[in-house]
Amino acid sequence: MSLLLAVNAAFALSNFPGLVQDELAMDCAPSCMLCHTTPAGGAGTATQSFADALAAEGFSVADTATLATALAAVQSKGTTYDGNGDGVNDVDELAVGENPNADGTDFCPADGDAPPTLTRGCFAEGGDTAAAGLGLGLAAAALRRARRR
Repeated sequence: MSLLLAVNAAFALSNFPGLVQDELAMDCAPSCMLCHTTPAGGAGTATQSFADALAAEGFSVADTATLATALAAVQSKGTTYDGNGDGVNDVDELAVGENPNADGTDFCPADGDAPPTLTRGCFAEGGDTAAAGLGLGLAAAALRRARRR
């Protein structure tokens, strides 16, 4: 049972890009690269400066309700949180579709060419979803085998 809870907690942020989009009224959802160093997200890859800022302000992957509070705290501290050093607060950049981790990159292109829609959020396509699914399947098989004995 604890394995099932652990796997569920790992997927607590599968809809994180949509949550950020809603919270900041963005035109599009940011990519997983907002926080992660890989496009698919995954455990241990949330090491971008924006992820560090959210964590420093109390965001917890186990409680998505902490996102709004952490975003507000990051925004209230002005250029204390300026991951790319351009003089603009990270949340202010993100709210207009710009990537706070890299200067001159956008999450929401102005030319109307929207980025691909995330159907499963972070952990999609080659991320931890496949590994977690395999782990869950193996755990279920082991549990069935143990109960038969």
